[in-house]
Amino acid sequence: MKTKTTVQFNTEFMLLLGRLLQNGFSLQQALEFMPIVFPTQKQWLHQVQTGLEAGKRLAPSLAAVSFPAHLVAQIELTELQGNLGECLLHLGQLQRIQQKRRRELVGVIAYPCFLLLFLGALIGMMQIYLFPEIAQFNPTTSATSPLQLFFRVMGTFVIMAGALISVYFFRWHRRPLLQRLAAAFRWPFIGKTLQAYYQYCLLFDLATCLNNGLNLAEMHQLTHRLAKTSWLVQLMQQLETAVQKGGTLLANLADGVFYPPELQLVLAKGSPLQQMAKEVDLLAVIKYDELQRQLKQKVNWLQPLLFILIGIIIICTYLSILLPLYHTMEGIS
Repeated sequence: MKTKTTVQFNTEFMLLLGRLLQNGFSLQQALEFMPIVFPTQKQWLHQVQTGLEAGKRLAPSLAAVSFPAHLVAQIELTELQGNLGECLLHLGQLQRIQQKRRRELVGVIAYPCFLLLFLGALIGMMQIYLFPEIAQFNPTTSATSPLQLFFRVMGTFVIMAGALISVYFFRWHRRPLLQRLAAAFRWPFIGKTLQAYYQYCLLFDLATCLNNGLNLAEMHQLTHRLAKTSWLVQLMQQLETAVQKGGTLLANLADGVFYPPELQLVLAKGSPLQQMAKEVDLLAVIKYDELQRQLKQKVNWLQPLLFILIGIIIICTYLSILLPLYHTMEGIS
């Protein structure tokens, strides 16, 4: 039976395991120590240990206990060529940042969402009790109120948008993995952030391989040992196919949405392997900072948008109250 884990535990697991490995623990010793820190996950950790004792590597052992697939792919690549501790620390730190941004997002939208709920309840009460009373002053007026018009327009928009998005996602989900990701990079609002995340993962993996002395040919051989469902493996296969058809490596890097433009410039320089490793490592750090900045920016944009929506609802509510009264006063005069 597979034990379900939380995002928080997955993050802390990678961070702790990375620290233990970097402090000289063997993988088996680290996993034997972990139940002390995570007593509620003893069964899950035991299942991972069982996989290791059966001769599996860490990545397949984690995959067998439903560890997130994208993290398993990153761990598997690093595990095959070394430096596992650093990789786990990087992944854990990235997951922690994502959790932090998620908490910030909840904090940012909590107050506007509370206001929207409060406004919804208030408008419902007004619709039941106040608007019928106002209508009695001018029973001949049957025009749609601004508030009703707003909700009708919004309702129509939501229904149409929901239908279009459902059709799009149905077709999107049936496409190959790389095509799905490339399409996701063009999504409004979050597309650029997704692209930055995958580019960071690519740069981090490439820097790790270069720091361990692997050249591009050896990296290519390494990817053949990874799971074929990994986006990174499929990306390398796509690149290999394009080069075999007569294209150059740099030309294909320039055309691909997965490769940051800076990577092409670094590879075009033809620096020695050690220098190239430092340059790619620096690119990974820069992309990491860019990813954090984009995530923070997206979070900061949400609250003003919600307040604009609240403002529109309040204005429509006032108009729905005042316009009938104005028409009534006009009729009296």
